[in-house]
Amino acid sequence: MNYDITRDYIRTGNSRSGQKLSSVRFIVSHDTGNPGSTAYGNRNYFNIQQPSASAHTFIDDKYILEIIPINEKAWHVRYDRTADNRMFGANANDAAIGVELCYGGKIKFAEAYKRYVWYHAYLCDRFNLNPAKHIVAHSTLDPERRTDPLNAMRPNGVSWGEFIEDVKASLNRDFKGNTSVDVKEPQVKGVSTTLPLKEGDKGTFVKEVQQDLIKAGFPLPMYGADGIFGNETENAVMRFQKRYGLHVDGLIGVNTLNKLQEVIKQNNSSIDFPLPDGVWKRGDEGEEVRMIQRALKEIHFDPKHVDGIYGPLTEDAVRRFQSMYRALKDDGIYGPNTKKYIQMELKDN
Repeated sequence: MNYDITRDYIRTGNSRSGQKLSSVRFIVSHDTGNPGSTAYGNRNYFNIQQPSASAHTFIDDKYILEIIPINEKAWHVRYDRTADNRMFGANANDAAIGVELCYGGKIKFAEAYKRYVWYHAYLCDRFNLNPAKHIVAHSTLDPERRTDPLNAMRPNGVSWGEFIEDVKASLNRDFKGNTSVDVKEPQVKGVSTTLPLKEGDKGTFVKEVQQDLIKAGFPLPMYGADGIFGNETENAVMRFQKRYGLHVDGLIGVNTLNKLQEVIKQNNSSIDFPLPDGVWKRGDEGEEVRMIQRALKEIHFDPKHVDGIYGPLTEDAVRRFQSMYRALKDDGIYGPNTKKYIQMELKDN
């Protein structure tokens, strides 16, 4: 088994400082915490928004996408956490590669997971790391705040121990036991995108921007999000620029991208999901239960029917949500603490 690695690096800024890693001593396994967000969707976010956070690699069912060179630092574990120093003698940002699993939505978990396992094995082979000793979950380093990557794995029936065994098997099968194919340096597709995007450009970045235009209310009825920057896309860009007082040139530059992200964020936040106070459990009925069900559905723990009846499906959805957080007891009962974490999740989404 062999996969391509796509290297499409983001620009330098808050997310990518360009500082060099001291050495690669371990790997930190993450998930995005944002169901449905793709590898390229995350790449575009970090490239445009430049938050003071990042990771080296995002993996979905189509791409192993390195957005920061793996010999540079990424900001994927908070410096005030101390577990990484105790376990490995260094801060994760200074000596580890951060790998993010994309999941949920239309992403096929099995395909994303196979790439995620293989890439961990690839890193272990390249840097002479032992999967059992040198791969650590983000939740282990920051247990009060994080549950990744088990947040993505557990609902799909994968435990942390099974994941490590899968990496070991891939390392032995695809790397150390493979002498017929040069898998240590898989095919690398360098497709770094430069701005502005313009008519005639093609590729995944163009497709992501087209999808954002559609979300922002500027449809592409003839060709849709096909990854080709044609006349229809250019016209939609100009309509968007005119609507929001930008320079109307039909080009996707930094200002247009930033405004597009701002509009989408505002559109998403306009949906209100009020949550009730008190304690609600199996057997309860009413509008308050509907509120809980609608919120769970929004964050992809769908109780199937928003019917105002706190039945076994709703109880199971609450329990699965609670299992994401160590601070919550996964008893399927909605109370003040569960409300707080649902509100946090809705805000992050």
